[in-house]
Amino acid sequence: MHENRKEEIKKKVMFIGLVIPVAMVIIGVSYAFFNVPTEKEPEKITIKSGDLALTFRDNDKTLENTEGTWNFGDSIEKELVIENTGTRDAYAKISWDNLINTYLEESLTYTLEEKSDDTNATWKQVKTANTNVQRSETSSTQVLADHLLIPAGHTYTYRVKITFEDLENIDQTADIDAIFITKFKLEQGIKETLKAYYDNVPKKVEVPNFANPATTDETKDGLFSMEDDYGMSYYFRGTAPNNYVKFGQNVEGQDMWWRIIRFNGDGTVRIQYDGAGTAGTNTYTRGFALTNQVWNSTKNDAKYVGWMFGGASGSASTSGEQAQRNETNSEIKTKVDRWYKKNIVDTGYGSYIADSIFCNDRSFSSYNIGTGYGNSSTSYGAKSRTGAELGKISPQLTCVQKNDKFTVKEESRGNGKLTYPVGLITADEIVAAGSGSYTASGNKSYYLYKENWYWSFSPYGMNSSNNSAYVFDIFSSGNLNANFTSGSGAVAPVINLKAEYLDKFQGDGTIDNPYYLADLD
Repeated sequence: MHENRKEEIKKKVMFIGLVIPVAMVIIGVSYAFFNVPTEKEPEKITIKSGDLALTFRDNDKTLENTEGTWNFGDSIEKELVIENTGTRDAYAKISWDNLINTYLEESLTYTLEEKSDDTNATWKQVKTANTNVQRSETSSTQVLADHLLIPAGHTYTYRVKITFEDLENIDQTADIDAIFITKFKLEQGIKETLKAYYDNVPKKVEVPNFANPATTDETKDGLFSMEDDYGMSYYFRGTAPNNYVKFGQNVEGQDMWWRIIRFNGDGTVRIQYDGAGTAGTNTYTRGFALTNQVWNSTKNDAKYVGWMFGGASGSASTSGEQAQRNETNSEIKTKVDRWYKKNIVDTGYGSYIADSIFCNDRSFSSYNIGTGYGNSSTSYGAKSRTGAELGKISPQLTCVQKNDKFTVKEESRGNGKLTYPVGLITADEIVAAGSGSYTASGNKSYYLYKENWYWSFSPYGMNSSNNSAYVFDIFSSGNLNANFTSGSGAVAPVINLKAEYLDKFQGDGTIDNPYYLADLD
């Protein structure tokens, strides 16, 4: 019965359209908005502010308004041109102006494409404010698209395509007498930056269910909050399709890609390496900075869970204090430092990195009965918080012992023992991001999953029965796991971007428009 009704509506629209313009479409930018009298050329409207100048014009050489009818599936298109005649890159916003749309909420969809004046440029999809033309019973102004970057000296053509949808299982009888009328309006747009996102994104106070893996984008309506050693931290959880960052070029000249873990309490941003791709493109291959790396080739002492430890490698620790004395680099620290020097410092990006705390938490867990040195069975703090031991799953971003707060020079809160400001993600951050508890079977649908297992920064424990020290990792199925220190895992380095540069990172954080470092002048 419903399908018959759909056919009836189609026939009515087609039939009535032969008599009177029932479904009116007035895409009136050049016709009503630009008011062209006699020259047969669309009028140009220019916005000027200092050394910024945007010129907006219609791309159709006609004076007549467009009025007509359409059937389900029909589309209409309109081209607009924005020219930047100024000396600086500018951002534009296009809005529906004097919009009247009485169609059903989902009946009219639209897309926006852009094409630059570069040689061989092709049409490229542009992110829009909505996917449907918003309903408006009375004349209104609605944003069509914002943050449109127009480089200085370039001209961009925009193509708006509006489609009359045949909605499945929805009665569209009301659309027979609906009207759609609009003009277009240009305004100077707002530059999308990482700082703007941080300043404006809602911050959630509720606590998610950490025991359950996060398989969707749980922060689409705002970031979750948790206290860290600097204040309040705000972290991404789940698939996180808007936490991509393109920052730095490696020694091979490739762009390096990262994912945002969290905004730290001091305003810096913690990011984890996610892969590399051809410079100047928005495509990359997910992967690791290092593969087949041991934490320490020796595993028969509790001290080897440390990023650094006391005494020489191969010598037994004789006390808890001596085991945790930060004197000797772990093998993995040496490799990560070497990678950072080659790919961050030597390529000229070291000045953007903050000296923030990395927590190698060697405090004892609630159930520890060991000594914390030698081959005594020992459990460390993250076991209690992540479900690896009985008890409440409650990850934390504060670090218990100052000795475990690894920093380079910052010693008011940190230990000042690092060579470079680089570390790894913690077990607590992994659970917060959506792995589920330690006992969860796996999660391949959150942003930290990378197919192969890789190291975390958090000690797990010492097992005297097999004489092995263990460190947490993210397993190949995405769950939180632990491996003995002599295991060969991959490495995804973590760094912190300085807060002062966040307004230099433009984009919207999606894979097609990642945050990237710009406006360095």
